Amino acid sequence: MRIVPFILFLFFTTSGIFSQTSADEQAIRQVVQTIADAWTAGSGEQFASVFAEQHDFVVWNGYYLKGLSQQQNAEGHQRLFEFVYKDTDHYATVDKIRFLREDLALIHVFAAVVPKGEGRPKDPDVLWSGVLEKKDGLWKILSFHNLDLEVFQDEQTRAQAPMPPEVMYASWYAAAGK
Repeated sequence: MRIVPFILFLFFTTSGIFSQTSADEQAIRQVVQTIADAWTAGSGEQFASVFAEQHDFVVWNGYYLKGLSQQQNAEGHQRLFEFVYKDTDHYATVDKIRFLREDLALIHVFAAVVPKGEGRPKDPDVLWSGVLEKKDGLWKILSFHNLDLEVFQDEQTRAQAPMPPEVMYASWYAAAGK
């Protein structure tokens, strides 16, 4: 009979943790959605709004921008949206959220950028990882690392992958089916 009070204790002491994690996961997913929406809208200011005031940013080609401010991020992305990535849409799928602490999370996101109106592509273009911190009730990106998914560049590279891309990037393909 001692097991019943123990189970009730576990239920009542952990239910708040699970609901907070669910709310935090939703807030983090919204950060990712804000990035995609800002990209598609061509808004550097909106894009940078989900980053901490000081953050690190690693571009897919290896550029490492240390201690970037929100303003620098906004200005840099605005230029990209006006020239290099003008008239493009951004698609993103959260693959994983791992809470390192209650106020610190690691995320992995599959994404793709395509000409406006083409729709979601079959395969993702990039994988980005972020470390996010919850401060004053808001999740902000402290560190962002973006990398190009070379596995899709040609059939030889695809064939040499350690496992099929459809397995490695399963959440991308599952989201496409929604």
